[in-house]
Amino acid sequence: MINNIKKILAPVDFSEASMKALGGAWELARETNAELHVLHVVVPHHTFIPLPLATSAERSLESVREAAMTEQAEEELRRIKKTDMGDSAKVITATTVGPPVPKIVEYGRDKQVDLIVMATHGRTGPEHLLIGSVTEKIVRQAPCSVLVLR
Repeated sequence: MINNIKKILAPVDFSEASMKALGGAWELARETNAELHVLHVVVPHHTFIPLPLATSAERSLESVREAAMTEQAEEELRRIKKTDMGDSAKVITATTVGPPVPKIVEYGRDKQVDLIVMATHGRTGPEHLLIGSVTEKIVRQAPCSVLVLR
């Protein structure tokens, strides 16, 4: 089975746990000569506060915040690819905006990944309590196998 892995998806939120899982995904990708897709999902505030209840000024500020966070994430992913992965052509980075679980599942399905590698947990605190366990939901909904690293 391990030899059939051609594409690996490693979702990251830049937490220490997700970065360790990314290291494991990179090691596995090198061993299997697989493509490694590194995905960061920018979570919009309207995940917590429904956008229709927001004023136009709040929606505008949210758009600016999402654009800034996307740019920052893309810059960090480029840095990680260059410094930690030798700027390998086998590494594809991507950033998207939306609720993490559906976006990760959608990316995995669209790119036809064979394996998702992620940490048991990422961010903590109130955000974790509101969202629930992203990893658990991915395991249940993923279009492929999921390897969960502690």
